[in-house]
Order: sequence, then structure tokens, then C-alpha cells
Amino acid sequence: MISRFMLIVISLSFFLMCACTGLSTPAPQIVQHDLGGPFITGATASPVPLRTIVVSAQPVVNGVAMNYREAANPTQRGSYVLNRWAAPPAAMVEAALTRLMAVSGTGRCRLQVSLSDFIVDIDKAGDARAVLAADLRIVGDASVPSAQRSVDIAVPMPRAEPAAGALALRQAVQKLGETAAMWLGGDVGRACKVKADL
Repeated sequence: MISRFMLIVISLSFFLMCACTGLSTPAPQIVQHDLGGPFITGATASPVPLRTIVVSAQPVVNGVAMNYREAANPTQRGSYVLNRWAAPPAAMVEAALTRLMAVSGTGRCRLQVSLSDFIVDIDKAGDARAVLAADLRIVGDASVPSAQRSVDIAVPMPRAEPAAGALALRQAVQKLGETAAMWLGGDVGRACKVKADL
């Protein structure tokens, strides 16, 4: 037989257990970021018809972590806790450039982009900038010589936080489209304009 005292102890224990469960805070939610609303089609249209734009990424920027680097630890990459990209940067940049440069799906040339960095860089004073580094390569048929160039873009940020970083990296992607369009408008894109049957 359970004594009245034991019943009181069990009841109090159950009550305290329920009270503690009710007071526990919910687990923090992960915030997903992308590059903002849709990019305007043709905003930095390619001066030559492009068959495709393909964006790849070096392993260091191949995941969905939102990375930052501080001047105090220049060889270390940190990740913003509870903040993630909605998709790998290469996928987001490819979708953005395809719209920005109005890819026609025709033509003799393809633009290949390899991302080597996509990060928030914080200096010793605490000022931040979004950094996008990439290698551009134009590839055509056998009669079109391939060409390559490197691009480094930095966009100042008002605050060193994930949301500001996402917006600044959106601007960096727009500048990447502008840079690629200007590059293709020069000698490198001339061969892409020549018809294959000439």
C-alpha cells in the first residue's frame, strides 16, 4: 500500500515536471537567405548570344553555410549560426546570371563561371563587405578560341550580419553580370558573333 505521504511526493514531482516542461523555450529556428526577389531579365544582357551559363564552385563555397572572415583570424572561415543559404551559391548565381544576361539558348558560346569565394569579410574596425571572387571562361565550338579572366568584386555592407551580407552579395552578383557582359562585348566575344557557316 502506498502511503498518503508517498502519494503527495509523487503528485508534487509530476506537477513540477509539467511546470518545467511548460516553461522550456522552443528551439531556435534556422533562417534561410537567398539573393532577394527575382532579377530583371536582360538587365545586363549579353552582347553575344549565349547557349548557356554554367556556374560551379570551389569546395570551400559549395555548401549552404553563410561564411564570414575576420581580420583578426585571416585564415579562418566562420559560419553564421542559425543562418543558411536557401541553395548552394553556385545554383543561385547561375539562376541570377541566366536572367540578368538574357541567355537565349542559341549561339556558339557558353559562359562558364567558377566561384572561388562568396563571403562576408570583416576588417579590424568591424566594417564589413561582401566579397565575390570568380573565374570566367568563354567556351565555343572548335573555331572559337577559349578565353578566361578572373573577377574580384567587393560591396560595402552597413552591418556585419547575415541579412546585410545576403543583400550585398546580391549586388555583387549584379556587378558580376555587368562585368561579364562588358567582357563579352570586347574582342573575346567577337568570335561568338560569327556564324558557323562563314
